[in-house]
Amino acid sequence: MSGRNGWPKLFVTDLDGTALGGSNRPYARLPEELCRLLDELADYGCAWATNTTWDVRPQMQLLYASSAASRPAYLVGGAGLQLCEIRGDDLVPVRPYSDRMHERLEESVRDELYPLIRECCSTFTAKSFSFNGFWFAMTVSAEESDALMELLARKAEAGSGLTIVRVPEEHRFYAHPAFLRKGTALQAILEASGLTPDDIVVAGDEKMDLDMMRPDLARYAVCPGNAHPDVKRRVTEMGGFVGQAECGLGVVQAFRALAEAKGWFR
Repeated sequence: MSGRNGWPKLFVTDLDGTALGGSNRPYARLPEELCRLLDELADYGCAWATNTTWDVRPQMQLLYASSAASRPAYLVGGAGLQLCEIRGDDLVPVRPYSDRMHERLEESVRDELYPLIRECCSTFTAKSFSFNGFWFAMTVSAEESDALMELLARKAEAGSGLTIVRVPEEHRFYAHPAFLRKGTALQAILEASGLTPDDIVVAGDEKMDLDMMRPDLARYAVCPGNAHPDVKRRVTEMGGFVGQAECGLGVVQAFRALAEAKGWFR
């Protein structure tokens, strides 16, 4: 990968709430403004990639439905579980990274996540829950919410190999193996590609995205106007920009503001 006119060499974006969402419809394809930016980046020699909780296969369907002519250099799925290169229309796992991650996943789910799922489901009445093999989310009634949050707080204090995120105002939580982190996959991309943090721009909106917004992984970060306050703060600290609009359009605004400030268009 090689950029020109000082452009970065890789742009990495989250999907939900970053590239996707807001007023953009349908949710099943990338917004037109973002597609135009991605193709423009490709013309300047800047590759792009996704880094999200989605499985990589639905990501490919999203790309097929979108108008972008360019294709990503990498797809990251499962918050770092899956890392694939795109060769033509084929998904090619990056090895040995992908093999190691799946080995760790099997052990963590068996020893840590399954016991938590069993305890929560046998103790509380779920209004809704979902489990995709490594990511468990559960919502309970308002009457049971405090007890659930107390249980999860004790679990967190005791320490475990899980990341447990409580959302008490919505009476829900989600949990996944703690080693699944977006920064882990971005580090693997740097190692596989020979790129350095100075070559990278990342875009995100949630606290989970902070893990790839680290100076040892990316020189610049951008985010849309709907981003979490902690994400906006990190973006500003890294010399990036916050878009005024939500989601994809906000990412485009932020990236163009960054490019203008750095003189990348000259």
